[in-house]
This record gives sequence, C-alpha cells and structure tokens, in this order.
Amino acid sequence: MFNKLKKFPVYQRNRILKQDLKSHGLLLLSTLIAGANYTISKFATPEYIAPSAIILLRIIATILLFNALGLFVKEKIDLSDRKRIFLCALFGVACNQLLFYKGLSLTSPINASLMMTISPIIVLIISAINGFERITPVRILGLILGTVGTGALLLSGTDQFHELFIGDILVLLNAVSWALFLVIAKPLLAKYHFITVSKWMFNLGFFIVFPFSINSFWETQWQNFDTTAYLSVGFIIIFATYISYILNVGVLKKVNPSVAGSYIYLQPVFAAVIALILDKDELTPEKIAYSILILAGVFFINKQPHKKIRDQLYSN
Repeated sequence: MFNKLKKFPVYQRNRILKQDLKSHGLLLLSTLIAGANYTISKFATPEYIAPSAIILLRIIATILLFNALGLFVKEKIDLSDRKRIFLCALFGVACNQLLFYKGLSLTSPINASLMMTISPIIVLIISAINGFERITPVRILGLILGTVGTGALLLSGTDQFHELFIGDILVLLNAVSWALFLVIAKPLLAKYHFITVSKWMFNLGFFIVFPFSINSFWETQWQNFDTTAYLSVGFIIIFATYISYILNVGVLKKVNPSVAGSYIYLQPVFAAVIALILDKDELTPEKIAYSILILAGVFFINKQPHKKIRDQLYSN
C-alpha cells in the first residue's frame, strides 16, 4: 500500500493515511460492539423478550435519536432517490434485524458470528455484478474456501442440529441482507449526510417491522426482567443499534463497501472470546477448522485491485 501511495504528493498521501487510520479505527470499534452483541443479546432474548419485540424497541429508540439529530441537518431526499432509501430500510433495518435476532435466538454466538462472515462474499458478488469490483483468481479461491467453510458449519452435527441449522440459515440470510444494504447505500451516502440517510431508513423501517413485532412487544412481561436482562436490552439499544449504525453508516461514506464489509471477519474472534468468558458457548475443534476456512476465504476476497487507492483518494 505504501509503495502505491508514493505516486501521490506528500499532502495527498498524508490525507489518505489519516483518513484510513480513522476509518479503520471506527470500523474496529463497530466490530467489537457487534462481536459482543452476539453474547450479550442472549441474556435477554428469547427468555425475557421475543426477538421481534426487541427489534421494535430498537427501532423506536433509534428513530427518536436520529430524528433529534436530523433537526441539525436540513436535507431533503430527491424523488429519484426515494426507492433506494426504501431498499435501504428494507435490507438494512427490517430484514437485517428480523433475521438476525430470530436466528441468534436459535443458534450459538460463535455459529452466528461465523455465519455473518459470509457478508463480504455477497458484497463482492453484488459489487462485481454492478461493475464496482473485479473477480480475480485469488478472490475465486476465497469464494471457494468461504463457501466450503460455511457449508461445513451449517451441516455440522450436534444434539440440537435442527434448531442450530434453522438459526444459522436465518443469520446467513441476514448477512445477505446486510451485504445488499452496504452496496445499495453507497450512492446515497456520497450524496447525503449519513444522519439524513439513517433517519429515513429507520422511519421507513418502522412501518415494515411493525406488523411483525407489535404482538410480541405487547406480550412482553417487563416485570419478570432481572438486572442482567435490563442491561442486555440497554446494550442492544444504545451500543448495538445506535452507536453501531453511526459508525458503520458514517464510515461507509469514506470507504468502499467491500472494505467495510471485510471487517466482519473479526466478529467471530471477538464473539468467541466474549462468549467463552461469559460461558455462553464452547469452542470445538470442528468450529476452529471451519473458522479457519471461512476467515481464509474472506482474507483472499479482501485482496483489492490497485485502483482502489485512487478510488479512495478522489472520493474524499
């Protein structure tokens, strides 16, 4: 990377490096929050609150926060961009959250985090179809390794095979949804402030999620919550929803979708460490083997063409 930067003047090199360090630092923090969320969420759902109910609660809280911030950002969405905003709400809020929390309630934190690592593979495929990325031999190798590792994890036998399999599939579909969001949102974030995009995403996402969540929300027995369950819900709302979206959506203005998506490969590391510390999962030799295959696949997929440095320079 540093050799590639030598072709640019010093002030441009410094600007690229400074922006890269900031963006990667924020992406790392977001990944840590996401990794912790796999385990912390299990303290609340599904024992105390249904997955669909916690999603409605997240969206309501986030709508209030983003609409408050939106008072300081006066922007209107052009008519030509409203379809794209709706698709962001569909894939980045509704499908993403409904699939993730239902899947997580059925599977283990480590399994769920490994399923999410399929997202960069989907991002690459979608970006390649749209002409944003190139499929190289190295990336083909990554696709093969990632697919084999994911398939092996899905089919691994356990005493709770059926339930884990359903949960893994739902989290996998959530990864596809998030990958679609990363690609669809990029043009909007190049045109509008990320608060504007986030505000309308959640406003529209509320109406999509509401019919699927309202019954579970009203049936929640709040009086049965213990301190741990309340803290878990607080973490989900404040950190895993609000702060995570600010970090992800804000950084996406500065980096390509595949770069943001590639950070997901660190989630299993953080998720595994936290789950093992809190005794919410176990790390078997099989999971380690599948993890190596999946993470190796994502590593090769993250190999970027040389022109990406120039893309980052002129997009800032």
